Amino acid sequence: MRAIYKWSSILALWILAMVPASAETLHAGMSGDAVTALQNSLVAAGYLARTVDGDYGSTTKEAVYLFQKDKGLTATGEADDATRDAIRRAEGAGYRNGGGVVYAEGNRGDVISDMQQRLQEAGSLKGDIDGVYGGDTVKAVKDFQRSRGFPVSGAIDEVTYHALRDISAGTPAPVVSSGGESYGVGDSGSDVKTIQRKLKRLGYLDGEADGIYGGQTEDAVTAFQKEQGIPVTGGVNSVTRTKLNEVYVAQTGDYILSEGARGKRVIHLQNQLLLHGYDPGVVDGVFGAGTADAIRRLQDETGLETTGMADEDVWDALDNAPYFRGKYMKTYHMRSTAYTPYDGGGEGHTALGGFAGKGHAAVDPSVIPLGSIVFIEGYGYAICDDIGGAIHGNIIDVGVDTLAQAYQWGTKSRVKVYLVR
Repeated sequence: MRAIYKWSSILALWILAMVPASAETLHAGMSGDAVTALQNSLVAAGYLARTVDGDYGSTTKEAVYLFQKDKGLTATGEADDATRDAIRRAEGAGYRNGGGVVYAEGNRGDVISDMQQRLQEAGSLKGDIDGVYGGDTVKAVKDFQRSRGFPVSGAIDEVTYHALRDISAGTPAPVVSSGGESYGVGDSGSDVKTIQRKLKRLGYLDGEADGIYGGQTEDAVTAFQKEQGIPVTGGVNSVTRTKLNEVYVAQTGDYILSEGARGKRVIHLQNQLLLHGYDPGVVDGVFGAGTADAIRRLQDETGLETTGMADEDVWDALDNAPYFRGKYMKTYHMRSTAYTPYDGGGEGHTALGGFAGKGHAAVDPSVIPLGSIVFIEGYGYAICDDIGGAIHGNIIDVGVDTLAQAYQWGTKSRVKVYLVR
């Protein structure tokens, strides 16, 4: 009898061992490494646009809820095993339509008051400005999203955030018709400057964001419209404005990024740091110590508060044209072309393994050693971490992000290149 009991106990333990233990369902109010991992996955999947902090708050809950809703899962805002697995599989597969969640119901503070004031100026918020993202604010956000043709969620996602940022708090919002041009040559003001800033950050505008809609801005808008397959007018109407916001969200993002963040925004940040002469190390899309150190160097040199985080001041500094600091070992006069990360069937990486784009250059290693840092007149700083079948001898192929930028650079017969290190 004791033997039977003993073997029964062993069998029961074996059966328990064979049954996989279910991971704990993550929900609002929790914190820790598991929440940090979830938030990183949400950022990489394009559903969260906030700094990863390891706290399961209102924004994380909303991001999980929207992901579940979009993917046909039971929408609870809680991250069970199935939800977490689905989010991990979605990493790097593209952005949510409308971008990641920035603010959601339950958030509070001065930033919410600012959003409420802008919603009020847009005519969407009828209630008080109290700094609390409650039911009235959710309704106002939905109304604003419907009026702009954005995905309606009630959460302030990236597209909604940028559209609200375009509204000057305390100033009546411009009326944008569904078809006619809202802005064109001869117009000026803060809205024009915002459009220019986005075109500049996307690489369509090389000139200064001065708030004056001139010929350069018209050319930049025309190039953007052609590349995006929307009506080419050279002016900015609601169709162009919406598309500009969508592309801007997908390719850039000017929210605060800090250590632990990862994804396309970090790749863009790292490449911009390279372009301006602040080497973050390998461009891997992971905000680590090297990226933080590069930002601190930028902040020190530009008189900004030294935080190591990419806030709006850092992004604004990176919007300026790169300047040469004057330190170099030798100079070359080279022929120059430009290439995008996916030219020639490429996979978006350089020969040394980093993500390609602005801030990188392909060279002949017998002329300039791989890993060298150079400054290219009319372009900026770059790490020479790529090669190419057509790159032989005295030629440098500069990295760009879009075909429009490649055409704009063209082929230059004589460019001065400074070998920095």
